[in-house]
Amino acid sequence: MKHIEYKSTRIVLLLSAIILTAVSSCRNSKDEPTSNKEITEINDLLRKGDSEKAVRLTDALKRDALSRGDSALWCEAMVQQGVNAYYLGNPPLVLASADSAISWLSRQKPTKNRARLLAKAYQNHGAYYDQYYFNPDSSAIYFRKAVDNTELSEIRENLPQAYGNYANAMRMAAALDSAAFYYHRAITTADSLGLETIHYIPLYNGIASVLTDMRDFDNSAIWWKKSMEILESMNQYDKFNTLTGYGNDLYYREDYEGANRVFSRLRKMLDSVPGAQWEIMFTDVNLADSHIRLGNTAKALEMLDSAAIYFTEEQPNPMVTSYIHTLQIRAALAKGEYEKGLSLAKAHPEADTLRLEQHLARLKALEALYNNIGNNRLAYDTRCRHDQLNDSLRSYKLSQQISALNARYQRDRRILDLEADSTRQQAHIYKLMAAIAIAIAVIIGLTLLYVVRRANMHRREQRMMNKIISLRQENLRNRVTPHFIYNALNHELHNEKNGNPSHLDSLVHLIRRQQIIASELLIPFSEELKFTEDYIQVIGDNGRDPFDYHYEIEAGINPEFPFPSMTLQILVENAFKHGFTTLTPGTEKKLYITVRKADENRISVSVFNNCGSVPSNSEKGGTGLHVLVETLRLLNEHNKEQTIFNIDMDAECYGLKGYNATITLPNNLKQ
Repeated sequence: MKHIEYKSTRIVLLLSAIILTAVSSCRNSKDEPTSNKEITEINDLLRKGDSEKAVRLTDALKRDALSRGDSALWCEAMVQQGVNAYYLGNPPLVLASADSAISWLSRQKPTKNRARLLAKAYQNHGAYYDQYYFNPDSSAIYFRKAVDNTELSEIRENLPQAYGNYANAMRMAAALDSAAFYYHRAITTADSLGLETIHYIPLYNGIASVLTDMRDFDNSAIWWKKSMEILESMNQYDKFNTLTGYGNDLYYREDYEGANRVFSRLRKMLDSVPGAQWEIMFTDVNLADSHIRLGNTAKALEMLDSAAIYFTEEQPNPMVTSYIHTLQIRAALAKGEYEKGLSLAKAHPEADTLRLEQHLARLKALEALYNNIGNNRLAYDTRCRHDQLNDSLRSYKLSQQISALNARYQRDRRILDLEADSTRQQAHIYKLMAAIAIAIAVIIGLTLLYVVRRANMHRREQRMMNKIISLRQENLRNRVTPHFIYNALNHELHNEKNGNPSHLDSLVHLIRRQQIIASELLIPFSEELKFTEDYIQVIGDNGRDPFDYHYEIEAGINPEFPFPSMTLQILVENAFKHGFTTLTPGTEKKLYITVRKADENRISVSVFNNCGSVPSNSEKGGTGLHVLVETLRLLNEHNKEQTIFNIDMDAECYGLKGYNATITLPNNLKQ
């Protein structure tokens, strides 16, 4: 239906404007009333569709205002009552609420909050005349007052909707130059505020429709493209309005197939929308119009008949029914039924409230009808009336004015985009600088943390080293006691008396080496082996039991590789203290030290001794084994390649059963 505004969409658009104005003004007014939270909650409920609760809260707010004698709060509640009534389709209450609020506010001292409330009340008043009485002149008066008071309230967030509603009223009144000016003003204001996409939907559709009315298709295409780009972000009512307007534009371009596709798409969408009977009937009339243009007259008449019943009986609407009759006249012309066309024209004259576009459509149909029946005089008069109205609607001067407005907007928009890009770049630079500063702070913090942790680790290692050295010294003191020295000296005197070799020099060397290497963590293996052999010489030959000792170093191994000090001596000492003590007296003692390559980068050092049985306390170990384990643990903390200590209590070596302890270590062990 090319020349008729969509009713339900205008309800939604105007309601959205009123609600957005109410919520935004409550949140931004400097002298806002105490009902701020309540009004915001009520409008949130309306947006969610819970109108019953919104009405209950509004009534409670009115009662609270009356009980407190708060006239300002009562006025706020009355304005909100008008919003609720508009949403619920109660025209008398919309008008009564707006009039009551305006009457009280007109007697108050001018303030920004008074201007805010007046703007809301005038919005309700304008919506009343626009929606329920189709009176564009009256609606324009009140929407103009809403604009003036919105500007006085200095709440800029409400201006785009106020300008948009006034522009829509101007369009309905065929004042296309004013409509275009205020649509551009609304869009420019919205751009400067950086509003969300939802605010642009009625504005894009409005300016595009004005340009379509002007038949300025080059510029209308720009704005319909903008609307179609955000189609998926729209609700079902906004989609309806956008597709209807876009279909109209294609229709006026005489792209009837394109218009038919758009209206068919819209009709299919509405099939899945509950309670959309009005919209479906409206779209059927649009489809019927395109079908007539495409020659599908029978299908068009079927759709028009059902739509005529709906808009006459179920949802009376004189504008819609008048245009349906115009389409029926055109269908009769298409079928050659000229008498029927004349009968329809006489039976259904044009309504007084029709828009200028609808008058033009009726005049065009009547001109064709009079030409076909041969009444040239009436055809000529009708043509003159059509041209006069059409020229007034789309004069060259007006077209130039609107084109200039559009060009100026495009220029201003580019400037605004450049400013926005500059702002974004500056913000990006600030963010980058902040990120760099944070990164530097993090690096400094991590560095300090590393230094602190490194110092703590060094202190912990030092404490561990001191502990190990302390344990070693304690172990040395326990072993090198005066009693031990006394026994060793007696052993030496006994050997000398019986003519056996003396090992007094080995004892002296052993004691001296103990004092030197006790504080060293790593020493060359050759020194560790020499120290161990001194120990074996001192205690190995008791003159009673035979003793067999030898060591073997695999070819290719440099005996100077680093080795944990005193660990080999500890393993040998354990062999004497635990292994050999289990042998039957007179049994030969076997002690073998073997050094082999475990793999390309590792060396294994083994100490094997034969024994009669596994000692019961062999798993517990004494101070010596504890020193050995702690030493290896410390070394493993500093080396990627780990040193492994293993004991086999049932080993076999050289055909003998016994006790084998093995240390496997990297050949480049570091302290």
